[in-house]
Amino acid sequence: MPMAVREDAQVVSVARDGRIFYRNTLIAVDELPDRIRESIKNGADRKVYVRADARARYGGIQRVLDEISKTGIRDVCFFAERVSP
Repeated sequence: MPMAVREDAQVVSVARDGRIFYRNTLIAVDELPDRIRESIKNGADRKVYVRADARARYGGIQRVLDEISKTGIRDVCFFAERVSP
């Protein structure tokens, strides 16, 4: 996904221990809507990329998706990594 590697791409990562990162900065999950809105105001695309560790709990990922939906953004993409055999 070439757009996901842009400097202003809105990438949210969910670590296996439940920590949430927005553009490589550790944040509380309830900060996410404000961060996304601010980025859009500054010209970022209305698309969010979610990268979740395979061992992350589903509840943590769902909470991130709920917070993203508060911004009105419906264009959410998930990163998937191929596992080498």
